[in-house]
Amino acid sequence: MLIPPPLCKVVKCDDLEQLTLDEALRELRKTDEVEILRPNIYAVKYDFGKITPSMINDYEYCPRLLWIQAKLGKKLLTRRSLIALIRGRLLHERYERILSAMEDVLTEYKIELGDMVGVIDLVFRRNEKMIPVEIKSGAMTRESHVKQLQIYIELLRTDFGYLVYRNKVERIERNPEATKILEDIRRVLRSPEPPPVDRGRCRSCPFRSICNIYSK
Repeated sequence: MLIPPPLCKVVKCDDLEQLTLDEALRELRKTDEVEILRPNIYAVKYDFGKITPSMINDYEYCPRLLWIQAKLGKKLLTRRSLIALIRGRLLHERYERILSAMEDVLTEYKIELGDMVGVIDLVFRRNEKMIPVEIKSGAMTRESHVKQLQIYIELLRTDFGYLVYRNKVERIERNPEATKILEDIRRVLRSPEPPPVDRGRCRSCPFRSICNIYSK
């Protein structure tokens, strides 16, 4: 396979569009203990002892929230992000199951370097090259998608990778500068004090009440 196909050309996506909160919670509880912190805020245990490229979105949303989650050892989710997480997980599983049957395709490819660990959705083996493929169907920003993939590209010492979306595929080129954000995340996680409050962002943040309690 030269280029991965779009997500919804391989698997049926429509049947997950109406996924309910109860259905998502049942699915999440198969692998994680779910704690309800507020009527619309949920938490699952998460290992912040390692730096992961998947932390990029949390860092860019709010470094202070990333710091608080690390101190709690929990990933915080809203109703919307919980449903999006499970919808994305189920779509990932369907897509990976089909492509894993193809030659020279690896799924859930783990890569570690020092205190950094990541799991690449798919890796295409082409001669001596390893091409990372990330499946994106959740609420992360495209900028975060690109940075995460570019980190994997750099770690695999290859030239490009692919972002697979529901109805399109993007080829992303290598950027040696991409790994610098990991050092920014590392500083936040290791800091004894939380990053400063961003008042403009706090007003609309669904985690504001938790932030106020645990960052005192």
